[in-house]
This record gives sequence, structure tokens and C-alpha cells, in this order.
Amino acid sequence: MIHQIGVQKISDFILDLIAQLFNPDRLIREVAGWSLYEINPQVYAENVARLDEDFKRWLDRAILKGIEGNKLMLYERAIFLQHIEAFDQVPGLILSYLADICKEQRLKTDEFLSVDERLNKDFFIIYSGSVQYYEKSSFVCDFTKGQFIGEMLSAPGFINTNLLVAKEDTILLKISKDQFYELLSDNVKLTDKVLQVV
Repeated sequence: MIHQIGVQKISDFILDLIAQLFNPDRLIREVAGWSLYEINPQVYAENVARLDEDFKRWLDRAILKGIEGNKLMLYERAIFLQHIEAFDQVPGLILSYLADICKEQRLKTDEFLSVDERLNKDFFIIYSGSVQYYEKSSFVCDFTKGQFIGEMLSAPGFINTNLLVAKEDTILLKISKDQFYELLSDNVKLTDKVLQVV
């Protein structure tokens, strides 16, 4: 509902959005800030100045897409996850928990990332862009938007045998394996969907 206020630019709710900038829930704060900015950037700027400096910087990075070091909003991550087949019919609340443990990993064109299981403690989902997967320097396949990249076993005695190389500027959602397994243990529906895909 808060997001729709921003989409439709309904100025009647400006005071409510300002109040939600101080909500303890990060998702609500971000969406309220985004909606407020969509309705009136000046009112947004005046009110985020009242926030703690660290939080203001974090909120600006999520909402002001043109600034350096900008990040995805939790809402953007949750909506993206909702459209991935692996998470089809998983309740939005659970996806918001998953979005909350996702970190962004940005790769520039031709930049690479090792995904050997001994060095890498994360799973990845491609948010935008595409990467090529190489095993022992040999091309194996391409991964594109929405695809899940799990554990890649490395050859004994070798490191950096499994690499992801960005074909273009790419944003990966990085999910800590430990946090992901903990989330699965608490959410039966999510576990069922993951087991179906695996």
C-alpha cells in the first residue's frame, strides 16, 4: 500500500510517509522514503535530514538511483525474488526475509569471481546482467537474470577452478549459505519450493 501511494503520487499521505521514515522496520522505512521522494523530492530531503547521518546515507543510497554507490531497496529485491520460478507461491513475507539477508555484489564487464566451495560461503542469484561460468579455464555455460548459482565443487589441490566472469555490468544477489539454511529451517513453504527445484 505504501508503495502504491508513491506510484500514484498521492500527496494526501505525505504526513503518514514522513512518520514511517522513523518506523523500526527497514522495509517500511525504505518504501515510505521512496514514496515520499516520488511525491515531493524537496519534502523527502527536508525530512531525511532529521535522521541519523548513517541512516540518511543508507536511505539515500537506496532511493536516489543517480548517486554513486546506490543500492537496491529491500522492496526491489523481494519483488524480484517473487518473479523467480524457484520462489513461485512463496509468501511475500518470507521473501522479504530472504531479501533482507541478500547482499549486492556488482561485477563490471570482464570482472571475475571465484565460486569454489572452499573459498566461497555464498549462493548467488543474478539480478541483472549475465555471467559466464568457467571450470578449470574451460567455458561451461552462461547464467542470466533470475538464475540461481549454487555450490561449485573445486578440483582437489586447486583453487580458483570455478569462476564467474561478467559478460556485462552485472548485479548479483549474494546470499550467505549459513543464513539461507537458517531461513529454510524456519520456513516450511520456502524449504518445499527449494527442494522441488533441487
